[in-house]
Amino acid sequence: MGIQGLLPLLKSIMMPIHIKDLKDCCVAVDTYSWLHKGALSCSKELCKGLPTTKHIEYCMHRVNMLRHYGVKPILVFDGGPLPMKSEQENKRARSRRENLSRAIEHESNGNPAAAYECYQKAVDISPSIAYDLIQVLKQENVCYVVAPYEADAQMTFLAVSKQVDAVITEDSDLIAFGCPRIIYKMDKFGQGVEFRTSLLQQNKDLNLIGFTKQMLLEMCILSGCDYLQSLPGMGLKKAHTLMKKFKSYDKVLKHLKYNSAAVSPLYEESFRKAMLTFQHQRVYDPLTEEIIHLSEPPNSFDASLDFLGPYP
Repeated sequence: MGIQGLLPLLKSIMMPIHIKDLKDCCVAVDTYSWLHKGALSCSKELCKGLPTTKHIEYCMHRVNMLRHYGVKPILVFDGGPLPMKSEQENKRARSRRENLSRAIEHESNGNPAAAYECYQKAVDISPSIAYDLIQVLKQENVCYVVAPYEADAQMTFLAVSKQVDAVITEDSDLIAFGCPRIIYKMDKFGQGVEFRTSLLQQNKDLNLIGFTKQMLLEMCILSGCDYLQSLPGMGLKKAHTLMKKFKSYDKVLKHLKYNSAAVSPLYEESFRKAMLTFQHQRVYDPLTEEIIHLSEPPNSFDASLDFLGPYP
């Protein structure tokens, strides 16, 4: 899902870029976003368990394009299920099942176009699909990392720790995570748009002057994210207005409660957990070969952190 409506509101600071501009750089790739795009052309086969390699070929074409322009890719895969995302994942799985039964129904009714559309919505990038791609990456000597939990946190860690120079993805969550340099909408020719955290204060559509990294994160969570649904009537623009005025989520929630908005203690607790998940999710450090936190939780924090993903 990402942060609904965030990328269009940051259009003024998105700069055109070609992958050749990253020659001699190392980039992390959101592999599941490539696999999802590649799967669109063979969704029926994947849903029915029929042999196909189109989705693998799609990914390898892009890997080879990066290498052609002198860019070193590190393909990052999602790992285990993150407890904070279970509700969202269940919803997505339900939607895939519904679309699969619709696809089969359309097919039996002789409507291949409608069936094709539903198969595309039903396709699931399973661990076995990821495994098939990993085998090809090994043969081609392409670096890859399987995150303990979410690829988003893993790619942000690689970027923040300067193990990669940029991240290629379609997911706006990376901005909430604090990833400094992101390439969006990269096509098969290597053309895309670049986001840099350093330009946020210059943004036009959403005035972020005076916004700290923490305020940006809290605004994104307020507006609704994969870890927490927004309060009724709360979109990105309203969340922005409230954060601009009150500077912190606890003051925003206090204001909302005072004005008789339904803010339950459960929402407040979930908000805190969502914030900690963005800040301290568990990631893998390829340099030390250890599982660590994206950033270290404060020493004073004594509650269980299993919602960040249990320590493997």
